[in-house]
Amino acid sequence: MFAVNPCTAFRMIEDFQKPARGGWIIQNGANSGVGRAVMQLCRAEGIRTVNIIRDREGAEEVMSDLLSIGGDAVFTSSQRGEIEQFCRENTPRLAFNMVGGRDTIQLLKCLGERSSLVTYGAMSNSPMSVPFGLQVFKDITLHSYWMTRWSQKHAGTDTEDEMFGKLAGYFQSGELTPTPHKENSFYDFSDALENAFKLKQLFVVEKSLSDSRHLE
Repeated sequence: MFAVNPCTAFRMIEDFQKPARGGWIIQNGANSGVGRAVMQLCRAEGIRTVNIIRDREGAEEVMSDLLSIGGDAVFTSSQRGEIEQFCRENTPRLAFNMVGGRDTIQLLKCLGERSSLVTYGAMSNSPMSVPFGLQVFKDITLHSYWMTRWSQKHAGTDTEDEMFGKLAGYFQSGELTPTPHKENSFYDFSDALENAFKLKQLFVVEKSLSDSRHLE
């Protein structure tokens, strides 16, 4: 939970047209591990975020939760008009795209001129839609990001050490918190699978070893 999601969020903020304090970033997939880390890191850096989640049962609770951890504005993906109106008044220059597909268009519409869109996921399992006019006439630069590739290139470097140090500091100060999850023994795998879509499930070795059910 430390080496992937927080690191992905940190690097995308730092490496792609980072806004100044008070500037805006927009992202979809905002309730993901990366999305939550983006909000918390941006709050710590004085950067504001527009966050989009999918329409789902309990969306209002999710929106309240994301506002409480640092999101400045949270919308569901069906609130297209509200999102575009908000971004006309608070224009982002950087977008993080986890969903892909036609949801990409929503991000592109909200970005200002000479902005950047970074794609790091494809949750929709659909080809990414990038209309010619939105990209060319607004001069938007498209990027991709994969944490594994970055780690392979920078393993053992001062840059990696600096990143880990900053993230550890944010965790210690409470400015960055883990994604909500439940720890399980391996013997509870059926319960974990049943609830996997409700909450992140982690299998913990120590919990499994202490579980008396594995003793004869």
